[in-house]
Amino acid sequence: METVVVIESDPANLLALAMILRCFGYRVLEARTVGEAWVACINHGEAINLIIAKAFLNNDSTSRFVAGLQILYPQIRGAIFLSDEAAGQIPDMTCEYAILQRPISLDSLVHTIRRLLDGAERRASTPGW
Repeated sequence: METVVVIESDPANLLALAMILRCFGYRVLEARTVGEAWVACINHGEAINLIIAKAFLNNDSTSRFVAGLQILYPQIRGAIFLSDEAAGQIPDMTCEYAILQRPISLDSLVHTIRRLLDGAERRASTPGW
């Protein structure tokens, strides 16, 4: 079973995203902050395959978190950044990633997850819902 770390500050969005991912058969580690995500990952102690996080494209703290986590979990295949801003680039990424601009569709999310887990490809996407 593949493990996905979800970092989302809004409790309702976090719950909804975690429920969707579990319905598709993923193990989900939930966190509202990067600090909570660190604790969840360390306590999990097993492979982590993907990170989904709310992105602030003008702030690189999320990309630093991903880079740091990859040192502990080199099997991370990618990251999906959920953005309320126009799609852009995430600075200093060390893995493949996708940017999905909100609102996102379920099909776009699932397609992006599979694409990154099955064969990562750096891209930005702005699907509508």
